[in-house]
Amino acid sequence: MIGNGARVAVLAVVAVLLGTLVGVGLAPAISPTAASSGVAAADLPPPRTGISPVNFTLHGDAVRGWGFSNATINKSGPNITVYYGDTINLTLVGADSAPHSWFIDYNNDLTVSVGEPASRDFNVPGNVVGEFSFAAMQPGTWTYRCGMHPNTMTGTIRILDEPRPVNFTLYGDAALGWGFSNATLHPSGPPLVVLWGTNVTLTLIGHDSAPHNWFIDYNNDLSMSPGENASPDFNSPPGTIVVWSFIAQQTGNWT
Repeated sequence: MIGNGARVAVLAVVAVLLGTLVGVGLAPAISPTAASSGVAAADLPPPRTGISPVNFTLHGDAVRGWGFSNATINKSGPNITVYYGDTINLTLVGADSAPHSWFIDYNNDLTVSVGEPASRDFNVPGNVVGEFSFAAMQPGTWTYRCGMHPNTMTGTIRILDEPRPVNFTLYGDAALGWGFSNATLHPSGPPLVVLWGTNVTLTLIGHDSAPHNWFIDYNNDLSMSPGENASPDFNSPPGTIVVWSFIAQQTGNWT
């Protein structure tokens, strides 16, 4: 299994070579906090292009268990499946009068341990409806529990080994550059930030009448070299759209 330090490495790409383009740095802002995720801040992923948080609402009852709604509460709570690196936002609602909390029990010892994502108590004065965010940084199939009722309020959360796939549409013009739309074309195309191992799918559309392709210029020599991810030609003939995928497997800031 690849360690979190290696997994969090990113491939940052600036839309490539329809003009002279400049690389960009990675944004340092990180949410949620390292403490809520159970990992060091350096091991949290940066904000990524085209990736939004995943939102769940869970209703909890000390006797009946967990559910996505009050009507679906069950002792075997709903299965949750997310991708490595996802930010998970939980809204936690009590369906009875008891206090509750939510945590992932990595070591299956029925109690919150160091490094396990864990919410504050909810269904209590001052925090009736709980809001909790964490980063899914430990791949595997785990049990989530209530901190106060760990035997009766359980469910399964699966964190997949790979990052969430991303899809980008890029428009290209020999004079204007790249953009996510015709209206946003610019010689310095939009930055793309993805995690190592991400399956990236590009839809490539020409804005002019010239043929184009897209590639990552790892060695910055302005031409495609062996080992550089490169799309087939698109807009050849004009109007030809290409959908092409690659796996981001070389970390760094690239043009």
